[in-house]
Amino acid sequence: MNPIGLEVTRRKCPMRKWLVPDTNVRHKVFIRMLIPYLLFICMLLGIGYIVYRETINVMEKDATENHRLVLEQSRDILERRMDEITSIGRQVAANTKVIQFMTVKDPFQGANTYSVLDTIKSLYDFKLSNNFVYNYYILFKNSDLVLTPGSSYTMDEFFNRIAVYDGGDTEKMRKNWLQTYHSRSFLPSEHMSIGESSYQMMTYLQSLGLPGNPQAVIAVMIDQAEIRKLFQGLNLSQGGWAYILDDQGRIMSSLSGENTGLPVRLADLKEQHGIVEQKLNNQSMIVTYTKSTINGWTYVVGQPKVILLGKVHYIQKIIFSLTLLFLVIGVSMAYFLAYRNSKPLRALAQSLKELVGGGVKQHDVYGFISEAVSGLALSNRKLQSELELQVPLLRASYFRRLMQGQFLSTRDADILLKHLGLGMEDEDRQYVVALIRIQGYDNGYNERLLKDLDRVRFASAELIRELVGADGFAYDVAQDQIAVLLSVYSHDANKHRENITKLMEQVCQAINLRFQIVSDCGIGGYCDRVTAISRSYEQAREALFALVRLDKDGLQWFDELPAALNDYHYPQDMEGRLMNVALAGEQEEVTRLLQALYTENFENRHLSQTVLRLFIGELWGNLVKLLRQLGMQAEEVYMQIQRIDGAEPSYESLQQHFTAIRLAYATICQHVVEQRSSRNIELLDNIRTMLQKDFADKALCLDEAADRLRVSKVYLSQFFKDQTGINFSDYLEQLRMEQAKHLLRNSDYAIQEIADKVGYASSNTFCRAFKRLHGVSATVYQRSVEVNV
Repeated sequence: MNPIGLEVTRRKCPMRKWLVPDTNVRHKVFIRMLIPYLLFICMLLGIGYIVYRETINVMEKDATENHRLVLEQSRDILERRMDEITSIGRQVAANTKVIQFMTVKDPFQGANTYSVLDTIKSLYDFKLSNNFVYNYYILFKNSDLVLTPGSSYTMDEFFNRIAVYDGGDTEKMRKNWLQTYHSRSFLPSEHMSIGESSYQMMTYLQSLGLPGNPQAVIAVMIDQAEIRKLFQGLNLSQGGWAYILDDQGRIMSSLSGENTGLPVRLADLKEQHGIVEQKLNNQSMIVTYTKSTINGWTYVVGQPKVILLGKVHYIQKIIFSLTLLFLVIGVSMAYFLAYRNSKPLRALAQSLKELVGGGVKQHDVYGFISEAVSGLALSNRKLQSELELQVPLLRASYFRRLMQGQFLSTRDADILLKHLGLGMEDEDRQYVVALIRIQGYDNGYNERLLKDLDRVRFASAELIRELVGADGFAYDVAQDQIAVLLSVYSHDANKHRENITKLMEQVCQAINLRFQIVSDCGIGGYCDRVTAISRSYEQAREALFALVRLDKDGLQWFDELPAALNDYHYPQDMEGRLMNVALAGEQEEVTRLLQALYTENFENRHLSQTVLRLFIGELWGNLVKLLRQLGMQAEEVYMQIQRIDGAEPSYESLQQHFTAIRLAYATICQHVVEQRSSRNIELLDNIRTMLQKDFADKALCLDEAADRLRVSKVYLSQFFKDQTGINFSDYLEQLRMEQAKHLLRNSDYAIQEIADKVGYASSNTFCRAFKRLHGVSATVYQRSVEVNV
């Protein structure tokens, strides 16, 4: 019989010559296989060329558009900062204390000193939080005094020590500032010294008083370094430059180094924004510019074309080289594969013919292979049917692990229950294990007795399955023992106890009557989760052992055993389980196991102090092993043992030992959980930082975030929901909506612009989401804000 189950007769095939074609046929088969490969290569080349052209066009467009987008975004941010500065200037100008102080001529005479202090104090209300602003000063013409939050200076001290402009005429600057009326005026950036430090500052001036008679001026120092940070996204290396011009064409700020004059022809910058190519110093430059509709300022960026499109040209060279290489390799591989595949095709048909019999002609090779493969598929389905018959063995393996306490997590055990099609995982169920022993095989085994025992055990297990029905499962645990796992609902435990007793008595009687043998049964205690079934099984073994030891037949519940026992209860499987769940940080399960040990050894069994000390000593030993395994210090444990042992030996001191052991296990679980939690906190911080930073990115979604963080999207979604209580997509939507409401309240942007700025691909999607979350449309919300204002 061959591996696929078909009978094969090894014989010479009279039609074998059909499978050895002549040279012409062989060439036809080769060409027939080569053509699809060549067509596939041509198709890939065609698709690749289309993708290449589109990619190059997009890359060239992106390369030139990137500067404009960065420039416009930086412009918008800078204008908002300038508006904040203007707003602060208006508020300071409207301050009554500042207005009153403008008339003071002798600031340090009489009550005027208090006015100085009071005015300085009032300036704290307008302390600028704008990081663009280094500081601001109010220069009073009448009092010849300069005030700033926290300080005051004379006019001479201010211009000669506090704010010293490099190469500036101090007297001329002083007259220009105080005698000329300035309304929201910006002065070009200049190098200046403030104290002992050197800066490059742009100055904002706002006069106080009437246009014909200014009494004071507000001077705000704007740090040029902060303005440059806005334009960090611009690549100004290798000959690039950037400038900010006011509405009069003055260079307000140079973002690429020293101000050496504007290298671009302003006459070419006619539109509101755009990208132009100019020849400057025999070098082709890509000039990107945008003009402000608010103050008329112009933002200009220039970069050599060869640098800006350098990556595009480099990619072009790589693509051409790879295409040529792909073409050579593809044609070679096509020739090789066609030759290789045409040669074994006939050999495959010959092998199948020898397996299943029959002949095949050259032109019918594919049909023959199809029929042979169909036969193999049919045999495979038969094999799958046979595998399904092995499910009972898988269930037996699962229950063996369950009885031995090899599951650390209730979730893992429940999932496997569902996978095996066992309906015993309800939350309101309790479990109990009964262990049935077939008597009469205690005097040794021989081959005949073993066969007889196998027959009886198998038949008894089938009988038990019939009697217990769907609420139980029978499993062979030894040659002469059968374990029965029963599942009952939690309510009315006494009634279930009576039913279980009657059921097990009925099982034992049925075995006795059918096989003319005696059987007895030990029943463990109830447990409320599948991971604790091993404890009930161990208790059933102890109950059955008690029957054997007392030479009694019948049925014995574990909790009905005599209370006065000579040995403590700490079975090996419970010891291993306690250590494993502690290493897993399952504090609830650890507490449950320790409580079960305490109840059994301190309450149910009347053990002597000597036996209890042995029990406590074994618990301490296991605890020290755990501490060493986790790399934790065990000295505190040794000191605690000595401290408790130093007291007078008593039952209470043993209870103190057990309490100390509980606390030590709790510390271990907390240590394990904290180690796991620290990793979770780091991941959660990374997720929130990414969302706060990139929520306006239209491509940001669950899949994109998972790729960035290098985790699966399923894990990311479940982890974020567990840690924050909110879905990932809902949290991202909330961030975008908060920013959208802020823009609707505090800006004049259109709905389309706001949708684009907060990360929505279209205004329709944004409007639907806004109305779903807030009950009103974005347009209505914006109008309501304007009405309230």
